[in-house]
Amino acid sequence: MLLVVTHGAVEMENGQALPPLTVVGPSRHRYRGKAQPGSRFISAAFRPGKLSAILGYPVDEFSDAVIDLADVLPPSRCHEFQDKLHAACGTAAKVEVVQDMLLRWRLLEKPRIAPLAMPPHWISKPGDELADQLGLGTRQFERRFLASFGLSLRSYKQHLRYGASLMQVMLGSLPAPTWAECAISFGYADQAHMNRDFARFTGHTPAQLMRGIAAQDPALWAFRFNETDVGKMFIPLDEIDVVSVQDQLIS
Repeated sequence: MLLVVTHGAVEMENGQALPPLTVVGPSRHRYRGKAQPGSRFISAAFRPGKLSAILGYPVDEFSDAVIDLADVLPPSRCHEFQDKLHAACGTAAKVEVVQDMLLRWRLLEKPRIAPLAMPPHWISKPGDELADQLGLGTRQFERRFLASFGLSLRSYKQHLRYGASLMQVMLGSLPAPTWAECAISFGYADQAHMNRDFARFTGHTPAQLMRGIAAQDPALWAFRFNETDVGKMFIPLDEIDVVSVQDQLIS
């Protein structure tokens, strides 16, 4: 994810200030920070395996890390990016700057990186079966997967399970009347397993998260979306016009 602080400042849990242009890599845990009142942000999430196409580095170099974009790109590109953001008036104009810069970076020549591409439904298969179908050795497949997705296949599957579960919790659309039954439906071994996963990624159990969303806890603003917006933001299709989606969300 690319996180752009357009106004204000954020202090991370370790006391360090979040850079105004930050790359947040694939993570196996949550990050905590404290924003100044009135701070504003723009975030650009990348589909799995696509970050390297923008920045020109294997994704595993960003795993479990929060990195200043200035440490990744040449200073001239970062300065140009910041100058355009400062000159843009309003949220919609700043979003357009972010999108235009990402598209430009996507087209720039970069070191050759061979991404590991596969149909999404293949992910459910065992690693050795995937390696065989792709014509790779098991170890080679593991290295290529890590470089493309920033996580091991096992960790990536955990993210998918958590992400699918989180969607239903965010929307209040649960598949069963009890949390124990929901855990099984979500693909967890039991409720304790599900609670540990949610606490690792959000700091809350599903029940706590759902209650906080319903109570409109301001600390949980990032989890408050209706079904239409969730579909647009987190389940994008190749045919969707990204600009139109952003315009609708901002308006």
